[in-house]
Amino acid sequence: MAASRAWTFSQRGSPSDILSLTSSRPIPTLPPPETSRSEEWILVKVAFAALNVGAIFQMALVPAFMRNKTCIPEMDLSGTVQDVWHPHVESTASSTTTATINTTTQTRFRKGDKIIAMIPASHALPTGSGALAEYVALPASFAVHKPPQTSFADAAGCLLTGMTAHQQVIEAGIKPGDRVLVNAASGGIGTMAVQMARQVVGPEGFVVGICSTRNIQLVESLGADLVIDYTQHTDNNNSLPAHLAESFHANPFNAIIDTLGHQSLYVNSPAYLVPSGTYSSVGIKPPDFSVPNFLRAVCQMKLNEWWPVSRWLGGVGRLWRGVSMMEPTLEDRERIAEMLGGGQIRVVRDSVWPFDDVKEAYAKLGGLHASGKILVRVDETVGDDEC
Repeated sequence: MAASRAWTFSQRGSPSDILSLTSSRPIPTLPPPETSRSEEWILVKVAFAALNVGAIFQMALVPAFMRNKTCIPEMDLSGTVQDVWHPHVESTASSTTTATINTTTQTRFRKGDKIIAMIPASHALPTGSGALAEYVALPASFAVHKPPQTSFADAAGCLLTGMTAHQQVIEAGIKPGDRVLVNAASGGIGTMAVQMARQVVGPEGFVVGICSTRNIQLVESLGADLVIDYTQHTDNNNSLPAHLAESFHANPFNAIIDTLGHQSLYVNSPAYLVPSGTYSSVGIKPPDFSVPNFLRAVCQMKLNEWWPVSRWLGGVGRLWRGVSMMEPTLEDRERIAEMLGGGQIRVVRDSVWPFDDVKEAYAKLGGLHASGKILVRVDETVGDDEC
């Protein structure tokens, strides 16, 4: 049986401590297990994978009884279809007749198709399947066709961040002419959120981004009218919330999109967010990836959701909406692929790493200072800009 390479982990901890590169993983084959034969499946040769902070949380926090004994991390990938299996096709044709399966009109994909996929945790954890492998077998509903003019690298970095940013824009309820604040505007989700917010509010709207000094020009190029350098507002006498209150109290925002999860920005938001405005957040950023701090963050998120909005009852006074893309639909995936292919959004690359250097790539991601997406070239024969 042919073997392939994959990054795997079998215990809980940080990526640098628990990840191992194996060169003896059997290439997955189709058909899938009997329990998964209710839908079309594809076998993909992975070109690029994108790293996500959520994968670090999964490695650090998910106990062994909630996942497969050995897991491959990550959710986002691009690649080329090597084989297709469909339950209805197999019922009328031999499962070994690949040519018949790949040419039938009943399948969404054919051998040779170029795709983008996002593997949800509900599939990845129990099966151990993930994006950091040379070959991945997955349900076809997790994948969409790659836009023809989009590189494999950019395609790998668009789905999870794009879907999350789009949902945040929806939850924020922004409309043409609105004033919108985007926190962590230079990150993977933030770069998408700035672009999407700009399109919604239009030329009459006003978009403000928050990032570090080195990313100001980047965020401006994505459509922000004004960029705030948070590194200039780190002491208690001139904190970021205080600066926002001073600058925008007279003309507050209609919505705030927080793509990192700073609780202090939400707590102080009545000073710069209109009473009817929504604070849309990806959650709450814990100080580290430890279990106690993660649980505290989860509890605080629930309090944000449940606590009375009325300030006189002890609430912050502004609506808080938590956003995650744990179970995105095929329509969600197709929407982002269409936006990328149509030029409505673009992927900002922080860096592209060799497959052998995944641990180093995660170390950079864990610092939470990436500008856009950190990508991994899984197939060394595919170039950075190859389509």
